[in-house]
Amino acid sequence: MKVKKWDIIIIALFVLLSFVPVGIFAMTVAGNEEADGVYAVVTVQGEEYKTIKLTGHTGNEDILVKTDLGMNLLQIVDGKVMMFEADCPDQVCVYQGAASKPGDTIVCLPHKVVVEIKGTVPDEDQTDITTN
Repeated sequence: MKVKKWDIIIIALFVLLSFVPVGIFAMTVAGNEEADGVYAVVTVQGEEYKTIKLTGHTGNEDILVKTDLGMNLLQIVDGKVMMFEADCPDQVCVYQGAASKPGDTIVCLPHKVVVEIKGTVPDEDQTDITTN
């Protein structure tokens, strides 16, 4: 069997095209500022409302989430987010406390507001909650 010029060109083209997904993935991660550090994603009635970067956040910031179901006031203080105030009857979301580590969530069921902490923590001394 003889290898022809076009066989080599087609094989080389396929090899080059196989790196396209790697390039797309690298550009997507590089363009995503939330890939580094910790951030909070606020979801209201199943749709993303706001994303707040927590890594390096200093000072106080209040975010008012007002919907037809009610009002929630989120407060970000020095890289931690908490549900500071809500007009729901049970107030469970207010008593959940501050969230700052990836995997933490704050949920207000009556108003359908969810705050999820996502990202990566650069500190190696973080305690794993499953193994301590």
